[in-house]
Amino acid sequence: MTVGGLAKRYLVPGWRVGWVLVHDRNEVLSAVREGLISLSQMIIGANTVIQTALPEILHNTPESFYEETNKQMEENARLSSEILSRIPGLRVIEPQGAMYMMIEIKPEEFKDIKDDVEFSEKLLGEESVIILPAQCFKLSNYARLVITAPKERLIEAYERIETFCANHHI
Repeated sequence: MTVGGLAKRYLVPGWRVGWVLVHDRNEVLSAVREGLISLSQMIIGANTVIQTALPEILHNTPESFYEETNKQMEENARLSSEILSRIPGLRVIEPQGAMYMMIEIKPEEFKDIKDDVEFSEKLLGEESVIILPAQCFKLSNYARLVITAPKERLIEAYERIETFCANHHI
């Protein structure tokens, strides 16, 4: 099986366009194929605009796009690590080729935050910054941040996170 999609390579997670190719010369994956077909028919309202643009996207995107995107992601990861690692109460897990970054939240260093969910909720309410609490991945006291935004936006978000942490740190 070969799996592909646009989200990571083109930084467009909301488009929800992907594919699965089943290489099955001996027809041992017929049940898998049927399951994939059933799953693909569960979502009503395919993204036809993007599906129509897909051949153009896949065949005519210049190589410079990929080079610039990789460079931007490396710079954003470095910037994110530098800034966030200086904030008391947080520990950065440096990304190794992802469009996300994980941070550890140390609740014992905050006076009124018991876990990653409360941290995320209060951060959104007070500073309008959205992060994903990692309890949804069964990982407590970590959060996931997207690092694909332009540098100026990341800096603004990190300044807000720093302010938030300063207001709640012991």
